[in-house]
Amino acid sequence: MSTNRQLVGRRQFLVTSSAALAVAAVVPKLFAGEIVAAKRLAVGFARFDDAAPVMAAASIPAADGAFLGRGARLSISGVSGVPADPRARRVVELLVNYSYLDGAERREAPYRAWACNRQTACQGAPVSFNVPVDEVQKISISVGVENGNRQPGAAVSRRRVAAESAARDEGFPVALTLLSGDGVKLVRGFYVIVPMSDGDSEPRWTRYHLEQAEGRWALHDDNKQLAPFEHFVLRIDYAKA
Repeated sequence: MSTNRQLVGRRQFLVTSSAALAVAAVVPKLFAGEIVAAKRLAVGFARFDDAAPVMAAASIPAADGAFLGRGARLSISGVSGVPADPRARRVVELLVNYSYLDGAERREAPYRAWACNRQTACQGAPVSFNVPVDEVQKISISVGVENGNRQPGAAVSRRRVAAESAARDEGFPVALTLLSGDGVKLVRGFYVIVPMSDGDSEPRWTRYHLEQAEGRWALHDDNKQLAPFEHFVLRIDYAKA
């Protein structure tokens, strides 16, 4: 995997977002085999310190106000812990919603930071980009998960294609915030995002630590084994030193 990183500025962020949405509108939808759709997300956290333990992100005591005026720099390199058969994957994309003013009206531009082709198992190159937090004092993220239920190789009618395309994926939001109330507190460190289905238990975070594998950060247990569930790791730091 390439280790080249791409920096996305304020203007380039909007341009790239628009292009990504235009491509998504014309690319044919891909359907998976029988899977269980995700219902919610679990979020873990680890600080930058060497060998820092992973914990539930909800236990972060306070947000870091130093992000105001500096913005945040996000780095992501794809999803880890995926099934051997790419058609059995749950996760299909990660979006970061960029807030901006259009005249007097506030809007959001979804930037597709990572997307998965579930037939080729493409991970994509690592990417880094800046997100301002002054305006809304939070970073809004959405994880897209597959919601298909067709067996591989099954015949598909035109009507069924249209119906499944409309319900193909769902977006699950995560807010990393400087404000009190709903959302996970925004601080410097690694955030681990795990899609969960009904009946799934939240990962026992203390069983895992972060290591790099195949060019990206991922959860590993004490035996150096990769966590057996799909997860993103986002590295978040100040955009300006």
